[in-house]
Amino acid sequence: MFNRRQFLNGALATAATLSTGLHTRPLFAAGTPRALVDWHSHYVSRAEMKFLATRTQPPKLVTGAEGITQLDNATTVSAVGGPGAFAPSDIQARLRNLDKNGIQRQLLTHTVALGFDASLPIEEQRTLYRAFNDELAEIVSKHRPRFLAVAALPASDPVWAAQELTRAHRELGFIGGSLPLNAFSTLAGARTLQPLFDAAQKLNSHFFIHRGPASDRVPGQPPLVVPEDTAYARWNLISNSHLAAGAITLGLTDFLDPYPDVSVEIIMLGGFFTHLFDSIIPAARANGVADPLQKLRRIYIDTGPYSVRNAGWVRYACDKIGADRILFGTDYGVGGGDRGDVGPALDTLDTALTSEQKQAIYFDNTRVLLASKGLS
Repeated sequence: MFNRRQFLNGALATAATLSTGLHTRPLFAAGTPRALVDWHSHYVSRAEMKFLATRTQPPKLVTGAEGITQLDNATTVSAVGGPGAFAPSDIQARLRNLDKNGIQRQLLTHTVALGFDASLPIEEQRTLYRAFNDELAEIVSKHRPRFLAVAALPASDPVWAAQELTRAHRELGFIGGSLPLNAFSTLAGARTLQPLFDAAQKLNSHFFIHRGPASDRVPGQPPLVVPEDTAYARWNLISNSHLAAGAITLGLTDFLDPYPDVSVEIIMLGGFFTHLFDSIIPAARANGVADPLQKLRRIYIDTGPYSVRNAGWVRYACDKIGADRILFGTDYGVGGGDRGDVGPALDTLDTALTSEQKQAIYFDNTRVLLASKGLS
């Protein structure tokens, strides 16, 4: 069994010795794969639709123009609220798109950016997340081995979350859990999740950490700021700075030290994360950190929607953190239904990256990560 320490000591060499079954035995109809796993996608459940339909305050469902169901969401520190298209995921459309574009598997996650961790009482979160996880398990079981899954978990109740993570591993066949990134804005916030990470270490879990607010029970989060001027630019600034803050906490503090068998994936390249390396690495050394780059490389970052619109950032991240710490992801399924197309992400990265970088991001990193979880 591999752990994070072993990942960082010759991960690519390890990958070369692993079974290449994922690459040579396609699970889909399109033939030779272009990528093994899309590590960043979202699933909107019937359970969520049913739950939201009963609410009278945001987040709630409303009927928009032409009778289209929309989610009227609450404004949070990470996103502006208001109505937007919302529908349960169409698994058959998703499978057709994966087949068409040559992706063998996809990680299914709760849409953390909806902000339920911050906008719903913990009692409602427990009920909703358990129903979501049960439904997701049905999808994974029915379409095995096309999908991997992580459980929806509340940051505000790490003891219950640890219990649900254990159930997700042992009963539902999941590989880990999903969490809101702002729970990791500071070390004080991260430490509130110790009971969950203690369980994750025993379970050899993978955490998918997505941009989003956590409950106000978690300290150290950024304040709610709703920009009134140039909002189109300032929300991007907020998003990328929040992503970087969480990545710095998990990369440079001692929080992950007791959890070498827990893998951590932060979406969207960690925002400004790698763009700060030239400043924070010397600063870390000056403050007594012996090998800050090695510490920062404890986490994985995924390409997410940046694989289409920020290909230059992906290249830059390869240079700074190493292509062996980057997972391919597309952000498929935002808003549910059959929304999304994994093809443009592959097309853009195929042009932007070197052959060695593509080999690592599309194939080798997935083999190493799955092998660390006892999967192939």
